[in-house]
Amino acid sequence: MNFQPGIRTGTTSQGGTKVTFYDSVGSDVTRPPIVLLHGTAGSAINNFWALFPMLAMRHRVIALDFVDPEDSEPTLEHYVGQAVSVIDELSPGRRATVVGYSLGAVIAASLAAHHPGLVDNLVLVAGWMKTDIQQRLRNDLWHSLNDLDRDALAAFMVLTAYSPRFLRSKTENELRDLVSKAGAGPDRGAKMALNRTIDLSAELGRITASTLVIGCTEDQMAPIWHSELLFGGIADARFASIPSGHGVVHERPSELFTLIDIFVSEPHRFDSGAVLTSDHA
Repeated sequence: MNFQPGIRTGTTSQGGTKVTFYDSVGSDVTRPPIVLLHGTAGSAINNFWALFPMLAMRHRVIALDFVDPEDSEPTLEHYVGQAVSVIDELSPGRRATVVGYSLGAVIAASLAAHHPGLVDNLVLVAGWMKTDIQQRLRNDLWHSLNDLDRDALAAFMVLTAYSPRFLRSKTENELRDLVSKAGAGPDRGAKMALNRTIDLSAELGRITASTLVIGCTEDQMAPIWHSELLFGGIADARFASIPSGHGVVHERPSELFTLIDIFVSEPHRFDSGAVLTSDHA
């Protein structure tokens, strides 16, 4: 799976780590870009195979592949630093719209809190503020299955990532393909360890960017109340929900695109505190 032809691919260095990026460039490189930050189990292409090209029809879009630390425990600052290095290299002197999905939303929120000069608009999709007991229980089960039965782990990941409606729409062959792809993805161990420790409760008040928080009504990984907490904790925030499981980037990419495109095009169309409704099919 790849992005469409014409996407510029390269690497930048952050603390000696080579970070791969994807840049739609377009005809006007002076426009502030949209920077996409992927989640725990994904990569730029895996998470944004649909969203990237849709956004690139209207905006300059940049995505990157986070690189786990080799010799140390993962920290939020480690991944924030990689995003900062890509923004600094590809769009120097310009503030960006940063869109984070899942763990990418956590990274995006921390980036906006600590580097306000880099972030103009912020979109947090299926993210969370602080890891709670329900998430730690799922995390424990993930680690147990990762040690004992990788096939069962892949099935568990699909079961918890998608809504029942989405899974019911698949044939047996399509479902097996979903499970196979989940099992074949990149190693998630470092990011899953980080997921257990997330606590942004002291950082949200530092976010000054215009923000859109998008929660998913059938999310089992980061249930929608986590998005509601993010919405309540950020001063200049709006809220929208999508009828989807956590895997909204696969289930409902067109609806996600529509909400992001409207917000980026007119970030102050909706007042702070507004709850957006979507009529997108």
